Amino acid sequence: MSSLLSIETASEASLKKRTAECIGRIVSTLSPGRTKMLYETPQSTPSGFVDKAIMAFLKRNAIQNHQEGFFERLHKDFWQGKGGEVFSSNCDNRFNDLFLTRQKDDITALKKTCLETKPKHLVEFGCSGGAVLNYLTQSIEGIDSATGIEINQEQVRRNQTSDEFDSRIDFVCDDGGDWLLANGQPQSLFVSNGGVLEYFRRERLDQMLTHISQQLGPATFFAIEPVACDHDFDQTNASIPFGNELSFSHNYPNLFQSNGFDVVHRSVVEFESWKMLAIIAVTR
Repeated sequence: MSSLLSIETASEASLKKRTAECIGRIVSTLSPGRTKMLYETPQSTPSGFVDKAIMAFLKRNAIQNHQEGFFERLHKDFWQGKGGEVFSSNCDNRFNDLFLTRQKDDITALKKTCLETKPKHLVEFGCSGGAVLNYLTQSIEGIDSATGIEINQEQVRRNQTSDEFDSRIDFVCDDGGDWLLANGQPQSLFVSNGGVLEYFRRERLDQMLTHISQQLGPATFFAIEPVACDHDFDQTNASIPFGNELSFSHNYPNLFQSNGFDVVHRSVVEFESWKMLAIIAVTR
């Protein structure tokens, strides 16, 4: 089994990695100012020998010292920049090949749940090109308004200027957690699809979900998120960096249950080297 999206991959130290980290440690010692700057504002695609060396050291140091905030800042840099701009155009096939095909039973379960919870507002965190948001807006009965939250400004611009979306949809460029705390409404269906919550550290997700359950109920959350193929939820509730991206493999059942939700649907789609976990959770 490939370990490309495993906890082992994130923590393993090949000779190449150890060499890069050793060089990075030396460069970091010689350049403390630059090291502090890159720790506070990490670069997902550093250029130049010094920055590449320092980032190699900082990543390893963050894994060893459980510096979740560093990884969250690193992921934010990627998705705000060029990586986020090209994502949807490179992955247009995911809507049909993964969401509509592999998650068909989960969508059916969501529609059934929403007949009971009756959401009026739909919010998708990390909406990217908007295909999932548009589909759910038109498929879930009773939706009055829909908001797609996306951190990449260029992607939001493309969505806002497109005439392909349902008129109830509004696209916003913002951090999902910040938007939620300022603008979230009761009777909402919150959605993350294909890998969004994996880029938030557990502390921020706890804050977001607790806010929903305590301030915005009744609410429904539909999350489809990748998890490490070697993450045993029965052994740990910890959120652990995994794969080459060093995003977080969260224990999603515990994440929702510990923050005031009941998990009413759970399924796993397994691939060769990773798993996609679908959760439908409702506020108690």
